[in-house]
Amino acid sequence: MALLTGSRGHRLLITMGVCLWLGAAPVVQQPAPLEANVKAVFLYNFTKYVSWPPVVTGERGPAELRICVTAADAFFAVLKSAVQGEDIDGRALQAVALDGLDQAKTCQILYVGDSQTPDATAWLAAVRGQHVLTVADGPLNDETVIAFVRDDNRLRFDINRASASRRGLSVSSKLLRLARQVKAR
Repeated sequence: MALLTGSRGHRLLITMGVCLWLGAAPVVQQPAPLEANVKAVFLYNFTKYVSWPPVVTGERGPAELRICVTAADAFFAVLKSAVQGEDIDGRALQAVALDGLDQAKTCQILYVGDSQTPDATAWLAAVRGQHVLTVADGPLNDETVIAFVRDDNRLRFDINRASASRRGLSVSSKLLRLARQVKAR
């Protein structure tokens, strides 16, 4: 199965290579746009290595995988560009900038930025118990499944398997191996 197709796929594959390189080599004073691109590609690739529970019989599943952010800002523009025209298993990827907490329940992935802010706490609480892959910056907590962290000037990520399990999500062993650390409980 081809991971990516077309010229956009080629660009994403190259960017993913940069992401993996960033995980292995120090980043020396990289500008913020590079970090935004790396995070956008990670979010895109998380869709390949996380499984959501099957839809209940008779219930129609979403036609797209929604990767949501909490603001229509510069990062949203980068994410939208990264996923435009892409699909996973026949489901189109859609970048969404949320207007309110209630909309967060319609996401498959929710990126909240800095996990230690009051806003992030509110967004994470809005999807508590939902089948939503929560992603944040900073240390893991009970509400985040994946946390982007800086490790010796490298952008890495940690995974909270207990949080994923509570949300009914299954994280592939391939993604677990790429994580800097995996929290089991």
